[in-house]
Amino acid sequence: MPLFRCSICGESFPGILVGQNAPVGFYATRFIEAASPEEAEAIAMERLRAEPTLDVPAGFRTEDARVLFEAIVEVNPHTERGPESGFSFFISGS
Repeated sequence: MPLFRCSICGESFPGILVGQNAPVGFYATRFIEAASPEEAEAIAMERLRAEPTLDVPAGFRTEDARVLFEAIVEVNPHTERGPESGFSFFISGS
């Protein structure tokens, strides 16, 4: 099955995720085995929703938070693969 590198950007998440008062965003890369780019996006989104790091307490959730897939590229599984977790957070200018 093909391997896809998904470059993901989250925007306008509650700053409580990283101890900030201001909204935050994040960048993440996920490597997903899937039959198509569309399936890779769906799987990556499902896995992000299950990430404890992004679990926002109910009282802090907002309607503004969103996730964008900046690129979904098929890669060679023998030469490219990275960690399956981790985020780079930034202060968001919602």
